Formats: sequence, C-alpha cells, structure tokens
Amino acid sequence: MARRQWRTRLADTLIRWGAALKPAPAFVPPPTVLAPQLPDARQQAATSQLPGVREPLSIEEAVRERDLTVLKREASDALAALAAAHAVVTSARLAQLHNLRQAVERGELEEQEMVDFAGDYQAWQNDQVRLFDALALVLGMAVPEGCAFEQIDEDLLEAAEAHLTALGAEYQRRLLSEQFENGQKEG
Repeated sequence: MARRQWRTRLADTLIRWGAALKPAPAFVPPPTVLAPQLPDARQQAATSQLPGVREPLSIEEAVRERDLTVLKREASDALAALAAAHAVVTSARLAQLHNLRQAVERGELEEQEMVDFAGDYQAWQNDQVRLFDALALVLGMAVPEGCAFEQIDEDLLEAAEAHLTALGAEYQRRLLSEQFENGQKEG
C-alpha cells in the first residue's frame, strides 16, 4: 500500500510541476500602427516559432559560413532542448497514465481508454529514447575545427558544391512534404 501512495504522490507532484511549467497567458498590448511594408514585431516573433511559417535554415549558407564545431554545438543544443521537452511531457503522461489506471480500478473509466493512452505514452517514451540516443551520437562525434570546405581537396570542391546543393534541395523538399502532410491531417 505504501508503494501505491508513493506513486500517487509522485504523479501528483509531476502534474503540479507540469502545470507550473506552462507559460502564463501572455499580455498582448494593443497593436501599434507600423508602416505597411514592415512586418509587426509580434508577427515576426510568432512566425519565427512556427517551423512551417518561418524561413527555414539555409543548409548551404550554414555549411559555408559556420565552423564545424559551431554546427555540432548548435545541433547538440537543439537536440538537448527537444529531448528535455520530450522528457517533461513523457513524465507528465506517465503520471496521467497512473491516474487513469486508478480510475479504471475504481470503475470510473473503461480499460480501453487507458490502453489507448498507454500506447500514446509508449510512443512518447520511444521518441524520447531516440532523441537522447541522437544527442549522445552528436556529442560523441569528433569534428575538426574550421569550415567543411576547408577540409576538402581543391580538386573536389566543385563536386562538393554540387553535393551540398543537392542536400539543401532535399532538405527543402522534406520540409515541404512534411508541411503538406501536416496540412492534410489538420484539414
């Protein structure tokens, strides 16, 4: 019985922490009048948060202008943030799953609803593991200092440029495909 009480207290604590982490609704000041050709600062900030709306990363520009150690650090930072966000959500879903289990035991909920939610939780857990594996892979990589094109023989620079252009195009194609797939799911 003590183990069940401990789990309940842990679940309640995780739920409270998750609720505390939710950002408070932002106060939106009245709109200011700007010149028509200039985008609103709030609009720029909002669109920078939306991957389908903000301008995507230019792979070609990043590879040409950034040091490999900087690219590794940026990838590590982004993966760490996404993995941490996933871990927080996964923990909260585990607490929710525990609460659903108690509701099923009390007869307040059908077991199938808990099973469906458990499948969703498992998907989050699997993604979380993959994210931390990817982070460990990136952190473990050895990269030389300098830009990518500094590491390539001059005889191969033209082929490397063509390859980089193809990689950039493929990345853009995947972004567009994902955007259209998400649009079809919503619509």
